[in-house]
Amino acid sequence: MTISKSQLLRDIDTLRNEISDLKKMLIPFNSEEMELLSLNQSNVSKRKRFSMVTKGIFNTIYYEPLIAYGIKNYSNNQKLILICSTTDEFVYLSKGNTTHVFMNDTEAGVLTSDGKFYSIKNKLLALIDGADQLQSHTVWIQGKDMGYINNPRFVSKSIPRAYNLLKSMSQEEQNIFLCLTLVNLVEEAQLN
Repeated sequence: MTISKSQLLRDIDTLRNEISDLKKMLIPFNSEEMELLSLNQSNVSKRKRFSMVTKGIFNTIYYEPLIAYGIKNYSNNQKLILICSTTDEFVYLSKGNTTHVFMNDTEAGVLTSDGKFYSIKNKLLALIDGADQLQSHTVWIQGKDMGYINNPRFVSKSIPRAYNLLKSMSQEEQNIFLCLTLVNLVEEAQLN
């Protein structure tokens, strides 16, 4: 059974309410802060009523809250993920081998289980080496290596950055990079 559009919209609003207290804690998001994003989490909680809801915050390397997230798992193996900064909101709906990606209420594209991110016109925009057993994943946008995202499953005692060796990006490239990497960060953190 697939989730109806009206149910999905209700669940997105519910997740927004669930993480609203976390979102109020966030520091302003910009390119400089993005580079300081760490694998360190805080305010993580799980609640199960009719379905499992997980929420939390990813901090900067200075323990400042930067990204809030909420996850709702459905009994039919579908998943809704909401990720927010002070400037943007990302919604991910996972159905089978594909994840539909929305940024600021606009459909951004589809992410496949092999790490390919396609536009809504089915054009390959980006690729992430998404093997869960790797310590970091290379991100390519339109054929260019744009940097690495570290795997939260391999967090060390020091506070590692979420991103390494980031290249200079246009706003469009940064949006694609965030669409692709934030969901990876949140989902891999749940595998710990």
